[in-house]
Amino acid sequence: MNSVPTSYHELSFCHEKNEKKRCPQCGGFQTKRKGFTPSLSQTSRGPVPRKLQRYYCHSCHISFTSQGYGKRLRHPVPYQQEAVLDFVASKSSSREVAYRFGVTHCTILQWTQTLSAQMDTQTIPSPEDWSGYICFDGQESTVMGKKRVILIATDTYTRFPFLYQSGIAEDHKLTLNFLSQVADRYPVEITGITSDFGRGKCFVMPVATLFPEALHQICLVHYQRYLWQKIPRTRRSKFFWRNTVLKELIKRILKADTREDSQYWLDVLLHFEPFFRAKYHRRFLRSVRRNYARLTAYYDDDQLPTTNNVSENCNRQLKRKLKNLDGFKSDQAREYFIKLWFACYQLKRLKIDRKQWRFYLWNNQNRPN
Repeated sequence: MNSVPTSYHELSFCHEKNEKKRCPQCGGFQTKRKGFTPSLSQTSRGPVPRKLQRYYCHSCHISFTSQGYGKRLRHPVPYQQEAVLDFVASKSSSREVAYRFGVTHCTILQWTQTLSAQMDTQTIPSPEDWSGYICFDGQESTVMGKKRVILIATDTYTRFPFLYQSGIAEDHKLTLNFLSQVADRYPVEITGITSDFGRGKCFVMPVATLFPEALHQICLVHYQRYLWQKIPRTRRSKFFWRNTVLKELIKRILKADTREDSQYWLDVLLHFEPFFRAKYHRRFLRSVRRNYARLTAYYDDDQLPTTNNVSENCNRQLKRKLKNLDGFKSDQAREYFIKLWFACYQLKRLKIDRKQWRFYLWNNQNRPN
């Protein structure tokens, strides 16, 4: 297009309120009103939203306002990075962050996807001392109302999350693929693994297949919680006394001081097996008998944790953030957000100042030593 005459610009501004507007590019009157452009007026009381009338020219097919026409100025990249980090790393929702930065919440979500695609996770530092003990667990999310799962592996003693993987469902195939990457990614030999059984006990066989020499400890908090939920506690139950005895015996098996004491209470439980006649009694007796080695693996290693509270803490913080988002519109949007959130959580566990986070995530060539 040819350069715009200055006279047209000046003429387009010299109109009364209800007068036909002149196009600032071609100078014609073939124009009409076309919606509004949202803007903010900075006042002493803070920003005040207002609407600016927009016009459309039928001759040259441009949109303009009383302030002219052309592309809007883009926000600086550091400004976008600060907004995205405020959204991902804090408990604020996208609308709260958008209000603070003077944009729409859709813009915040768009910046999140754009900057996540540009991020290089290989530049994030890792701890110098690895313990050799890991724990992992799954966390659910939703995409258009459909459930998805995220598996996260964490070093137990450094509390550093070093790997995650997204999948459709928590099953044997996803767990096997995830633990294969854990074996390749973890820098030292894995001595012990702590986890729960997984949905449908999908964590048991992959761990035994890929880490036959490592001790696998089932989280006792999860197991006892399941025990207390499935065995009735009401006194109206005709098996109330038997339920109380069963829970006490299982508790003594899991919480004994030594393995000899634990084995003694296991023999007592199996001796009184005919005494427990309910269907759920037999289910727990079978569970204790089959998984006794995994429930009491910590007797063979004093440093092996009995709970996966480290992974639970990571999942709890992710769950709080996902609750604000109320699901994702697509699997790609979910992957972009999880990638950025996971990187921010790693930097948080390394106790790096939040002001330096964007240097580790995007400005790697200017990263401080």
